[in-house]
Amino acid sequence: MIKAYAKSDIGKIREINEDSYYISDSLDEVQLYMLADGMGGYQGGEVASNLAIQSAKRYIENNFKEIEKDKDSIIQLLGSSMEYANMVVYEKSKESKDLEGMGTTLEICLIYNNKAFIGHVGDSRIYRIRRNFIRKLTQDHSYVQKLVKDGTITQEEAIHHPQKNMLMKALRM
Repeated sequence: MIKAYAKSDIGKIREINEDSYYISDSLDEVQLYMLADGMGGYQGGEVASNLAIQSAKRYIENNFKEIEKDKDSIIQLLGSSMEYANMVVYEKSKESKDLEGMGTTLEICLIYNNKAFIGHVGDSRIYRIRRNFIRKLTQDHSYVQKLVKDGTITQEEAIHHPQKNMLMKALRM
């Protein structure tokens, strides 16, 4: 049995909490866990994160019954749900000057037949905890993570890098 909890904190800088999440009922055939963190520095981060969660959730719920239940089909469904969420966020950003440039990270974990399938964009993370061992399952889509991967800077240097929050991928225009 999976135990899932969610807690969100506004932090010390923001005036508005830009986080959104969804945890499905554990009795469902498909368990769905989602997290979105609206991008700081852009207007409408809280709108973007909520829209991303709601649209990806709706896409998965509307299409899961129609797909083959194999690995490739489920992975394709997650990818398509994230593309759909991106389109919804982008279209909403065009409706108002206040929402222009809004964006969000998006993490999706879909569990079906005791197998976890992950969709990931941004610098939020998915971890697996098993027998008191924590393993990070995703890689940040950030500029600093790219520098670490390329060997330009060390992991220790990345912690205090001035551009550590600059994303290379996110849901936005």
